[in-house]
This record gives sequence, C-alpha cells and structure tokens, in this order.
Amino acid sequence: MDYVLTEWDHGLDDEPYLIYSELDGGRMETRKVEFFRNGICFSYGAERGSEGALSDVPFPEDLRKITGQTGECRAKVISRQLFQEIWNQAQERPDGFMGMFF
Repeated sequence: MDYVLTEWDHGLDDEPYLIYSELDGGRMETRKVEFFRNGICFSYGAERGSEGALSDVPFPEDLRKITGQTGECRAKVISRQLFQEIWNQAQERPDGFMGMFF
C-alpha cells in the first residue's frame, strides 16, 4: 500500500482542499478521506462504503503529474501511520454531512 496527501489551493467550501488516499498495488484508491474548508469531512472505502466516490483511474507513479503546470494542487507521499490517524479521526463523523440531518 502507498499513501498520498493531495492539497488543493482554492477557497471553495464545496470542494475538498485536503484528500488523503490509500492506494493498492495497482495505485487505485482503496480508502479516501476528504476535508472541506467549512469543517466537514467525508471518508470512503472499506467498512465505510461509498466505493463509487473513490477514483476510477490509478494514481501516477510520478506524483508531479498530479500537480501539473498550474500549481494549484500538490501531491506527496505520506506514511501509513499518518493515514491511519486521519482515517480514525474521520470515524468521529463517519456519515459525513448528511448525518447532520437525521
């Protein structure tokens, strides 16, 4: 498994600005946690379901391809331990935004 943090440089409340991803041997997302500037967090994959929200294309080996020319996005490798900490913290609100209405 590999672990990646993607940071987006934007001020949009309805788009994630931090995305923590767990990748399998084929570089496909198996789990993901998204953080929004308004404080909302969503987690997908494994016991949390919603696999349809995971990327349907593999992450490139060279993460600079994600960054691209504009520089509004940066991706870097992170540790398994950091991902697990983020994943466990996201469990505090495992139903995401919609849980606020039920």
